[in-house]
Amino acid sequence: MRPRLDGLDVLRGAAVGAVLLGHSWPGIFQGAGIVGVIVFFVLSGYLITNVLLRDVERHRKIRYGRFYAHRAFRLVPALVSLLGVYATVELATDVLGDRSKGIVGYTVLAGLGYLKDIPLPFDVSMAIGPLWTLAVEEQFYLVWPALLVLALRRNRQGRLIGWSAAVAVSLMSASVLAMLILAPQLHSLVYALPTTWGLGLIIGSALRLYRVHVFGWFSGRRFRRAALLGAVVVLAALAYFPKANETPAFFFIGGPLAMAASAVLVALAASRTAAMPKWTRPAQLLGTVSYAAYLWNYVVILWLNGGSTADLQPLVAVSAIVLTLLIAVVSWHTVEKLGRIGRERFDKRYPEQRPPAGPTAGPAARPNASHTASRPGPDTEAAAGNARPAAAASRIPHGTGRPLSSGARPA
Repeated sequence: MRPRLDGLDVLRGAAVGAVLLGHSWPGIFQGAGIVGVIVFFVLSGYLITNVLLRDVERHRKIRYGRFYAHRAFRLVPALVSLLGVYATVELATDVLGDRSKGIVGYTVLAGLGYLKDIPLPFDVSMAIGPLWTLAVEEQFYLVWPALLVLALRRNRQGRLIGWSAAVAVSLMSASVLAMLILAPQLHSLVYALPTTWGLGLIIGSALRLYRVHVFGWFSGRRFRRAALLGAVVVLAALAYFPKANETPAFFFIGGPLAMAASAVLVALAASRTAAMPKWTRPAQLLGTVSYAAYLWNYVVILWLNGGSTADLQPLVAVSAIVLTLLIAVVSWHTVEKLGRIGRERFDKRYPEQRPPAGPTAGPAARPNASHTASRPGPDTEAAAGNARPAAAASRIPHGTGRPLSSGARPA
């Protein structure tokens, strides 16, 4: 396994911390949950695009089987654990009334199928409400690799980013306007659609494709500090945005602002060369277990508060956070460890086989030694770039670099 970048773990920790605050005190931190999710989306776009580019650099293609196998080893064990415990508890005790409603099976199906972000012909439990973000990311993983390979072959990365952003913004605008005109009460449906926040994933991907240029913008110490302060202030202010999950003002203004601020933080964290200060250690540790913490917090609140997230007593809110963190630590050292072991065995059975260097192997085919690993809540082993953009400039495919040859076919 590749080493993790401390700066990205701090960012993950802050993001999942915002989600915990939003779940626990929704009346105060009305925008904290979606702000944390947006940070995760931008980070995921950056990291997953980095994984795909590394494959292109080393193998002249994207090895789809290996890519999706690695995703499964990382994501599925903790998800199956959550859904298994949920089904067992509900079938045995019916705490949320899901057994009486007959929706336990549908809920497990929607969770395993990554379907929570789209309208379904059946009801599912509110216990898996937060899984809509995982569904958005998984659907992004299905379409982005093929689009990226096509763009690299034709050296059209800029057009890919531009058109993808335009489509995402257009679909988001259409859905929000349709909601306002036809069915204002369906704001929760529009909120979870894959197109509503997909721009964050695209911004993260653009940041990785053009990181050589972007990292250069943050080379000065004073500018880095100013950018850090500005991004943190913007995100902190948006965490208090009233009714962020239903107001068009957040969809059209708050969301894009959060995406821009998140991109600044990702660039700062990924380009950092010095070790993170010791006082950030708690955030690093929280970032390490952020995936399971995100998965479990909402259902823990529901179970402790009689099936509701409203009117949480302070003791219940704090107890839910403590229990969530305990479960996340256990998950990291048990079911998620099984996933890491499974991935290691998979990689040993199907070892890396780099193509021989030849006259046709251009810059995109060579490995980039400046990559190290990290990932957001649901994306941990994805590699991230360090702070040597100048040294890597000639080896990374970007908007002005050499196109992927037409002979590089996806596996």
